[in-house]
Amino acid sequence: MWRGAWAAAFVSLPSMLAVAQHLVVVSSGDTAPYAQALAGVRKAGVSVEALQWGADREPDLPAVLAHAPRDTAVVALGAAAAEYAARAVPAAPVVNCMVLGNDPGASAVPLEVPVEAQLASMKRLLPNAHNVGILFDPVQNQRRAEDAAAALTRAGYTPVLEPVTGPTALPLALNRLANRVDVLFALPDTTVYARESSRALLLFSFRHQVPMVGPTEAWVKAGALYSLDWDYTDLGRYCGALAVAKLAGGKQAPPAPPRTRLVVNSRSAEQLRVSWDAEAARSFDKVYR
Repeated sequence: MWRGAWAAAFVSLPSMLAVAQHLVVVSSGDTAPYAQALAGVRKAGVSVEALQWGADREPDLPAVLAHAPRDTAVVALGAAAAEYAARAVPAAPVVNCMVLGNDPGASAVPLEVPVEAQLASMKRLLPNAHNVGILFDPVQNQRRAEDAAAALTRAGYTPVLEPVTGPTALPLALNRLANRVDVLFALPDTTVYARESSRALLLFSFRHQVPMVGPTEAWVKAGALYSLDWDYTDLGRYCGALAVAKLAGGKQAPPAPPRTRLVVNSRSAEQLRVSWDAEAARSFDKVYR
């Protein structure tokens, strides 16, 4: 159901049936997700030119577009690239991919996996969980946290929200969650889920026997119980298809939504006394041990 609902958000965009001549991809960095997304964009079946934005250097996107074929669209991977494209080429057809935001526009693809998919995985992997803790920076994520809490409530959970105004506020927020929650559900939040916070969050998880749903696969590798994240290659394929379709006139249905990847840590499951049957195990895309 979530796939149909999520795809409906892009109903105004046509499918990839029409062919554009050229795509220019601007990445916000050189991390693995961006590289995988770029590889996916290259599956759009058209020529692709890749640029990389950096804090110390900006690609000359206007010049690139000036020499590109007439039917050219831009795919911006990440928030920094999206902001740069909006500033550098405001009139160009752009699809913003892997961006944070509660209300992505018709040409924006959010970084976070839809909450309906997250809750479906939680029900399957943690069927006894009821009280769900959410740590969030109010500056970044007040509305996202409230929307997640509303979705949790609709699904029968009791959300427990704890604001974290900065790194020094995290220990107190974790203390307030102790003995109150059955699971810690991560939102995309650079304040809470910064690398330097990983030790405190994972220690809390194991000491209090509170499984942590990590924001990314890297967190699962470090010790979070599981994460549901995008298949970034397929996400890039989807964003490329939207960019190709954007040049086609908006008459066809949108392409199929991108796939997700369910990654689990079996050693963490043992330490947290969580077990899964064979049916659940068949849904795992990767297992860390």
